Amino acid sequence: MKITRITLYRHCKPFMFPFHNTQMRRTAAESILVQLQLDEGFIAYGESTPMAYITGEDCSTVIQVIRNCFSPILFSQEVHTLDDVGELLHQLERECHIRNILHYNSALGAVDIALLDALGKLQQVPLIGMLGSVVRKEAPYSVSIPFLPLHKIRELFAQLPKAARIMHVKVLVGEDEAGNIERVRMARALFGDQADIRLENNGKWTFLQAVSNLEKLRQFNVAAVEQPLAKDDITGLHMLRKATGVPIIADESLCCLSDAVKLIKNQSCDILNIKISKCGGLLKSKQIANYARAHSVQCQMGAHVGETQILSKAGSAFALTTPNLVYFEGCSFLLLEDSWKDSQFHIAARSKDEIAGYGLGIGQADLQSIMKHCSPIAELTG
Repeated sequence: MKITRITLYRHCKPFMFPFHNTQMRRTAAESILVQLQLDEGFIAYGESTPMAYITGEDCSTVIQVIRNCFSPILFSQEVHTLDDVGELLHQLERECHIRNILHYNSALGAVDIALLDALGKLQQVPLIGMLGSVVRKEAPYSVSIPFLPLHKIRELFAQLPKAARIMHVKVLVGEDEAGNIERVRMARALFGDQADIRLENNGKWTFLQAVSNLEKLRQFNVAAVEQPLAKDDITGLHMLRKATGVPIIADESLCCLSDAVKLIKNQSCDILNIKISKCGGLLKSKQIANYARAHSVQCQMGAHVGETQILSKAGSAFALTTPNLVYFEGCSFLLLEDSWKDSQFHIAARSKDEIAGYGLGIGQADLQSIMKHCSPIAELTG
């Protein structure tokens, strides 16, 4: 299998309502899609959702890295096995090091997904069959509550289907303690005493702010807090765990295996938040999860704001084949659909009869819906 053409698209689709946290405000889904055309006649897809405050990348840099650094290598190699994919990704990363390109994880992640999609189609196996044994038949999605006025959140909550039974909720919090208390109080009232509620701060608290906020929010039975301190403050995360006893989820602090090693060795977190795009793709995400499991550390499958079905399908395969996951994110459809009536709030393994296709298994209708909001950026040939 040889790549004959690479087409890069910019995907942009307006959200039904804005989504913002302490680091960004988003009104539309924005990502870079990678389309590979193979000499076998297949077409495969990958997706990058770069976040500058996490990996140092944006859509423009992703395009540059794939076009200028990755494409010559991709056109020169053939892929027939999963080992070939791993070796090719290693070559791409090595080339980044040679060129002193420091920020490339999200670009690499898009290529990783596209290559696995292509290999699955070549070998006529679904993506999930290449990542390992299925360890769970389904997984419940966790819903994030963005920075919106409380009355707007109540309005959105009323639109959720009664049958959804959402039991995992993440509340985004800021620097206003009184406001944080009201937001978490409201979430507890809306979702009930049985819901697992955790917090996310995106690294904007100081140590003293984190201690003060967590002490005041403890009354709401908070299960964990995600990235309470700056991503480089590994020592501070360790101290905060000891000072408060609240489990810590590392998000911005975790972008690669070496980050996981540092966090675990320094006992700076209880859970690693693995997002496929920020961590360099599925194969690297699996390496991180395997390392964490070997050290008895749990993980969260993170989601990318506004991701398309491409990343969602990759996330589903990761979720169903990775044993040490405790939380599962991926509710971008809530931002993009004008009705949630028929939405599925869980990931479920499909029977062989239900599989739409090999590789990612994206159906034609979903693909057409994605491409409707895409514009071509670059077309590359070997």
